Amino acid sequence: MIARWLLLLLPLWLLAGCASFQEVPSTAAPLQPQVQDQPFDVAGRLAVNLDGKGHVAGFDWQHTVDDDQLAIKTPVGNTVASLHRDSHGVTLLADGQQQFASDVETLTERQLGWPLPLANLVWWVRGHPAPQFPYTTTPEGHLQQQGWLIRIHRDAANLAQPRRVELEREGLTIRLVLSDWRQFVPLQTDTVVPAP
Repeated sequence: MIARWLLLLLPLWLLAGCASFQEVPSTAAPLQPQVQDQPFDVAGRLAVNLDGKGHVAGFDWQHTVDDDQLAIKTPVGNTVASLHRDSHGVTLLADGQQQFASDVETLTERQLGWPLPLANLVWWVRGHPAPQFPYTTTPEGHLQQQGWLIRIHRDAANLAQPRRVELEREGLTIRLVLSDWRQFVPLQTDTVVPAP
Protein backbone atom coordinates (compact mmCIF):
# COMPACT_ATOMS: atom_id res chain seq x y z
CA MET A 1 0.00 0.00 0.00
CA ILE A 2 1.27 3.44 -0.87
CA ALA A 3 0.56 4.80 2.65
CA ARG A 4 3.05 2.34 4.20
CA TRP A 5 5.67 3.27 1.63
CA LEU A 6 5.21 6.98 2.32
CA LEU A 7 5.60 6.38 6.07
CA LEU A 8 9.07 4.96 5.44
CA LEU A 9 10.07 8.24 3.78
CA LEU A 10 9.25 10.41 6.81
CA PRO A 11 12.79 10.41 8.32
CA LEU A 12 14.30 11.29 4.92
CA TRP A 13 11.76 14.04 4.45
CA LEU A 14 12.56 15.63 7.78
CA LEU A 15 16.25 15.69 6.85
CA ALA A 16 15.47 17.58 3.65
CA GLY A 17 15.21 20.85 5.58
CA CYS A 18 13.13 23.94 5.13
CA ALA A 19 12.32 25.91 2.03
CA SER A 20 14.71 28.71 1.06
CA PHE A 21 12.01 31.35 0.48
CA GLN A 22 10.61 33.67 3.12
CA GLU A 23 6.96 33.00 3.90
CA VAL A 24 4.35 35.46 5.10
CA PRO A 25 0.90 34.40 6.31
CA SER A 26 -1.98 35.81 4.28
CA THR A 27 -5.72 35.79 4.01
CA ALA A 28 -7.53 34.07 1.15
CA ALA A 29 -8.15 36.52 -1.68
CA PRO A 30 -11.84 36.60 -2.68
CA LEU A 31 -12.38 36.06 -6.38
CA GLN A 32 -14.38 38.32 -8.67
CA PRO A 33 -17.78 36.95 -9.70
CA GLN A 34 -17.71 34.70 -12.76
CA VAL A 35 -13.94 34.23 -12.50
CA GLN A 36 -12.45 31.95 -15.17
CA ASP A 37 -10.26 29.05 -14.04
CA GLN A 38 -6.70 29.03 -15.42
CA PRO A 39 -4.18 26.20 -15.88
CA PHE A 40 -1.28 25.80 -13.47
CA ASP A 41 1.76 23.56 -13.10
CA VAL A 42 3.40 23.18 -9.69
CA ALA A 43 5.68 20.78 -7.85
CA GLY A 44 6.47 20.51 -4.18
CA ARG A 45 6.15 18.42 -1.05
CA LEU A 46 3.12 16.88 0.59
CA ALA A 47 2.84 15.87 4.24
CA VAL A 48 -0.25 14.18 5.66
CA ASN A 49 -0.95 13.52 9.33
CA LEU A 50 -3.99 11.39 10.15
CA ASP A 51 -4.68 10.81 13.85
CA GLY A 52 -0.97 11.16 14.70
CA LYS A 53 0.36 9.03 11.84
CA GLY A 54 2.46 10.89 9.30
CA HIS A 55 3.02 10.32 5.58
CA VAL A 56 5.19 12.39 3.25
CA ALA A 57 5.96 12.57 -0.46
CA GLY A 58 6.86 14.87 -3.31
CA PHE A 59 4.28 15.80 -5.90
CA ASP A 60 4.05 17.13 -9.42
CA TRP A 61 0.66 18.61 -10.38
CA GLN A 62 -0.60 19.85 -13.74
CA HIS A 63 -4.09 21.40 -13.71
CA THR A 64 -6.31 22.54 -16.55
CA VAL A 65 -9.98 23.44 -16.47
CA ASP A 66 -10.96 19.93 -17.59
CA ASP A 67 -8.11 17.76 -16.34
CA ASP A 68 -5.74 17.15 -13.42
CA GLN A 69 -2.57 15.05 -13.47
CA LEU A 70 -1.04 14.50 -10.02
CA ALA A 71 2.10 12.38 -9.56
CA ILE A 72 3.22 11.34 -6.06
CA LYS A 73 7.01 10.93 -5.91
CA THR A 74 9.89 9.78 -3.74
CA PRO A 75 12.52 12.35 -2.67
CA VAL A 76 14.71 11.16 -5.57
CA GLY A 77 11.90 11.73 -8.07
CA ASN A 78 10.51 8.24 -8.70
CA THR A 79 6.73 8.22 -9.22
CA VAL A 80 4.98 5.83 -6.82
CA ALA A 81 1.40 6.81 -7.63
CA SER A 82 -0.42 8.88 -10.20
CA LEU A 83 -3.87 10.37 -10.16
CA HIS A 84 -5.75 11.49 -13.26
CA ARG A 85 -9.03 13.44 -13.17
CA ASP A 86 -11.15 14.26 -16.20
CA SER A 87 -14.85 14.56 -17.08
CA HIS A 88 -15.30 10.78 -16.74
CA GLY A 89 -13.99 10.51 -13.18
CA VAL A 90 -10.72 9.83 -11.39
CA THR A 91 -8.15 7.08 -11.89
CA LEU A 92 -5.42 6.22 -9.37
CA LEU A 93 -2.49 4.03 -10.41
CA ALA A 94 -0.44 2.74 -7.45
CA ASP A 95 1.31 -0.51 -6.55
CA GLY A 96 0.70 -1.79 -10.08
CA GLN A 97 -3.06 -1.53 -9.66
CA GLN A 98 -5.53 0.88 -11.21
CA GLN A 99 -8.53 2.13 -9.25
CA PHE A 100 -11.42 4.30 -10.49
CA ALA A 101 -14.07 6.47 -8.81
CA SER A 102 -16.37 9.32 -9.75
CA ASP A 103 -14.45 11.84 -7.60
CA VAL A 104 -11.05 12.25 -5.96
CA GLU A 105 -12.33 12.42 -2.37
CA THR A 106 -14.05 9.03 -2.62
CA LEU A 107 -11.08 7.40 -4.30
CA THR A 108 -8.39 8.74 -1.95
CA GLU A 109 -10.48 7.97 1.14
CA ARG A 110 -10.90 4.38 -0.08
CA GLN A 111 -7.29 3.83 -1.15
CA LEU A 112 -5.24 6.04 1.19
CA GLY A 113 -7.50 6.30 4.23
CA TRP A 114 -7.88 10.09 3.93
CA PRO A 115 -9.77 12.33 1.48
CA LEU A 116 -7.85 14.67 -0.82
CA PRO A 117 -10.26 17.56 -1.55
CA LEU A 118 -8.91 18.15 -5.05
CA ALA A 119 -11.94 20.03 -6.42
CA ASN A 120 -11.47 22.79 -3.83
CA LEU A 121 -7.70 22.40 -3.56
CA VAL A 122 -7.26 23.69 -7.11
CA TRP A 123 -8.45 27.06 -5.75
CA TRP A 124 -6.89 26.91 -2.28
CA VAL A 125 -3.34 26.28 -3.58
CA ARG A 126 -3.66 29.56 -5.51
CA GLY A 127 -4.76 31.39 -2.35
CA HIS A 128 -8.50 31.67 -3.01
CA PRO A 129 -11.73 30.23 -1.61
CA ALA A 130 -13.45 27.78 -3.95
CA PRO A 131 -15.99 29.97 -5.76
CA GLN A 132 -18.87 27.49 -5.76
CA PHE A 133 -19.17 27.17 -1.94
CA PRO A 134 -19.77 29.61 0.93
CA TYR A 135 -16.84 30.35 3.21
CA THR A 136 -15.83 32.33 6.29
CA THR A 137 -12.55 33.59 7.69
CA THR A 138 -11.29 33.23 11.25
CA PRO A 139 -10.20 36.27 13.30
CA GLU A 140 -6.61 35.30 12.33
CA GLY A 141 -7.52 35.51 8.65
CA HIS A 142 -7.59 31.77 7.92
CA LEU A 143 -10.13 30.39 5.46
CA GLN A 144 -12.91 28.01 6.56
CA GLN A 145 -14.72 26.17 3.78
CA GLN A 146 -16.44 22.81 3.28
CA GLY A 147 -15.45 21.71 6.80
CA TRP A 148 -11.75 22.53 6.30
CA LEU A 149 -9.57 25.13 8.02
CA ILE A 150 -7.09 26.43 5.42
CA ARG A 151 -3.93 28.39 6.28
CA ILE A 152 -2.21 30.10 3.35
CA HIS A 153 1.38 31.37 3.38
CA ARG A 154 2.81 33.35 0.47
CA ASP A 155 6.30 34.05 -0.80
CA ALA A 156 7.38 37.45 0.57
CA ALA A 157 9.09 38.17 -2.75
CA ASN A 158 5.99 37.30 -4.79
CA LEU A 159 2.72 37.70 -2.89
CA ALA A 160 0.67 36.40 -5.82
CA GLN A 161 2.05 32.87 -5.39
CA PRO A 162 1.22 30.81 -2.31
CA ARG A 163 4.18 28.81 -1.01
CA ARG A 164 2.56 26.75 1.72
CA VAL A 165 -1.05 25.65 2.20
CA GLU A 166 -2.18 23.75 5.28
CA LEU A 167 -5.56 22.02 5.49
CA GLU A 168 -7.03 20.74 8.74
CA ARG A 169 -10.18 18.77 9.50
CA GLU A 170 -11.21 16.15 12.10
CA GLY A 171 -7.81 14.72 13.00
CA LEU A 172 -6.46 15.13 9.45
CA THR A 173 -3.81 17.67 8.46
CA ILE A 174 -2.56 18.04 4.88
CA ARG A 175 0.38 20.34 4.24
CA LEU A 176 1.59 21.31 0.77
CA VAL A 177 4.83 23.19 0.21
CA LEU A 178 4.61 24.67 -3.28
CA SER A 179 8.29 25.04 -4.12
CA ASP A 180 8.24 25.16 -7.92
CA TRP A 181 5.50 27.10 -9.70
CA ARG A 182 6.24 26.44 -13.39
CA GLN A 183 2.98 27.90 -14.67
CA PHE A 184 0.90 30.36 -12.69
CA VAL A 185 -1.71 32.79 -14.00
CA PRO A 186 -3.10 35.09 -11.29
CA LEU A 187 -6.89 34.95 -11.05
CA GLN A 188 -9.01 38.10 -10.92
CA THR A 189 -9.61 39.03 -7.30
CA ASP A 190 -11.47 41.74 -5.44
CA THR A 191 -8.43 42.34 -3.21
CA VAL A 192 -5.27 40.61 -2.00
CA VAL A 193 -4.66 41.46 1.63
CA PRO A 194 -1.74 39.75 3.38
CA ALA A 195 -2.37 39.17 7.09
CA PRO A 196 -0.29 41.28 9.48
